[in-house]
Amino acid sequence: MRPVSVAAADFHGSGGFFLRVGMIGLVTLGLFGLLALRLWSLQVVRGPHFALAAQRQTFRLIDLPAPRGQIVDAKGRVLAGTSGGLAVSVDSSVLGLIDQHGRWWPTHQGRMLLRRLSYLSGVPPARFLQRIRHSEFKSPYSSAVVLPRITRDLGFFLDEHAREFPGIRVVALPERSYPSGSIGAEFLGLLGEIGPSQLAAHTRPGLRAGAIVGQSGAEEAYDRLLNGGLDKARVVVDAQGRPIGPARVVRVARPANGLQLTVDLRLQRAAEKAIRDGIALAHANGHYDAHAGAAVVMNPRDGSVYALASYPRFNQARAATDPEYLRSLLNPNDPRRLLVNRATQGVYPTGSTFKPIVAEAALASGLISPYSTLPCTSTYTVGNHVFHNVEAHVDASLTLPEALSISCDTWFYRLGSMFYAEQQRGHLYMQDWASRLGVGHPTGFDVPGEAPGLVPTPAWLKRTFKQPWQRIWYEGYSVNLAVGQGQLAITPLQLAVAYSTLANGGTVVRPHVGKAVLNSSGQIVRELRFQARRHLRLTDVSTIRDGLIAGAHSGTSGAVFGTFPIQVAGKTGTAEAPPGSDHSWYASWAPAYNPKLVVVVMIEHGGFGAEAAAPAAKEIYSAYFGVKAK
Repeated sequence: MRPVSVAAADFHGSGGFFLRVGMIGLVTLGLFGLLALRLWSLQVVRGPHFALAAQRQTFRLIDLPAPRGQIVDAKGRVLAGTSGGLAVSVDSSVLGLIDQHGRWWPTHQGRMLLRRLSYLSGVPPARFLQRIRHSEFKSPYSSAVVLPRITRDLGFFLDEHAREFPGIRVVALPERSYPSGSIGAEFLGLLGEIGPSQLAAHTRPGLRAGAIVGQSGAEEAYDRLLNGGLDKARVVVDAQGRPIGPARVVRVARPANGLQLTVDLRLQRAAEKAIRDGIALAHANGHYDAHAGAAVVMNPRDGSVYALASYPRFNQARAATDPEYLRSLLNPNDPRRLLVNRATQGVYPTGSTFKPIVAEAALASGLISPYSTLPCTSTYTVGNHVFHNVEAHVDASLTLPEALSISCDTWFYRLGSMFYAEQQRGHLYMQDWASRLGVGHPTGFDVPGEAPGLVPTPAWLKRTFKQPWQRIWYEGYSVNLAVGQGQLAITPLQLAVAYSTLANGGTVVRPHVGKAVLNSSGQIVRELRFQARRHLRLTDVSTIRDGLIAGAHSGTSGAVFGTFPIQVAGKTGTAEAPPGSDHSWYASWAPAYNPKLVVVVMIEHGGFGAEAAAPAAKEIYSAYFGVKAK
């Protein structure tokens, strides 16, 4: 048979054949080389990057609250610490599902479990639903804390019956503790979850929704020091991003700094008790509408606040553990106004405690000298109005120390008329010196929220009132202001600053409770410094001091301090506060010639200054100097 076709055998051995085969081989080798290089790049060069990316797809990072730094008093006694509290958290992916609108809903099993938990805890299921949804919004991958604080009994029960409560766990969370009890609400303040306005302000860029921050008091003022930030935890998720395991802490935040205060816990307790005792004295004297008061105890040389008391006050220890109590505090219609710190936010007329300020204004402006005398009479008439003296049967010419000692109103009424005459010439000596001494405006206190107060002026009248007759500053306004009445409204802290200035010779201190920054071991790492607001050149301040010494030992408060072993320079104040009883004031310093302490006490509607406030101040001095009050 003959073949149909015969290939040219010579071609297979030719150079063209081998060239083509070689080219195909080279191309094949090149392609495999490129694939090998790509594999080497992916696995060796880029391998760690892709491994990390793949790992990140399997878990999510969540934020957990870290412990806050502790707050201690001047002696190192803990006022606010951190302890581990028991809480109940739920795994929202186990108990429910998120619908197409991003809203979480419990499954049938989840609803039954939440009902059982509600029965055990007494918290309605609707509250659980609200907390879970809030947690999903702020941190979708973290467990939702539905019971922030539980009893140990409930914790033990849930641990023992864990199989009956799938997705529900007992966890430990850091919480504020108060070893000294409820004392110190006036300056410690409250904690709370960071709000939308705080986040929008970007004042704390490191904090996110859900972080716990200081909302008032020293907790707010020193939050940057005390806030431990956020721990990082990792939770494993499936391909659809749903959590499939418990969260595990992978990074612990730097331990927060602590804060030492100038407050002395022992003296703070004494001040709080003194206010309650002052109220009791007011009741004994027939002033049954006395139910509140304040006290400021301060170092007149540097502004360190040793005690800051306000009554009634809230219980910050209870506010940290009882959500219902905290909610009641935030109710603006609460007549008790427990969140109002009367020492820094309460504004009042001061009565005769304002007279030393007026006296310095008169001496500095040259209206009087230490040897000037003015009549002290039973009445003083301005226009058609008759102003009365407390002492109805008096008629004498007195010097400034004598007028301060017996607190003669008509003497200062006449001084008020002299200020009014100067005001007609364009000089506001009385108001200007009050402002210089630290009243009628914020003192710069390091705890936020202090009230500005008011020392009225003709310009203020024109800004405030619309009727023409209301915008006129009459002579009677100056007369009233000279005895601490009328539109005058200042805080006890402002009055303490003014008396500190008189006591130390002219330095207007900045009051503060912050003393030092502590490390996590409680050791001082930095002292806090507070510069004086200004330095004044006072005129004949010794004359004022002599009058206050005489007033404390033989004058209006002589019955209280006459036999006290420490020489006190002090002034009583009885401020009209219709329709209730007068406010009772006492402002002072001691020792008179070497001031170590300024004490200002105010009892709302407590009557005469010597009846309630002065005895309360004496209690505070007794506690500080370690002497018995007789």
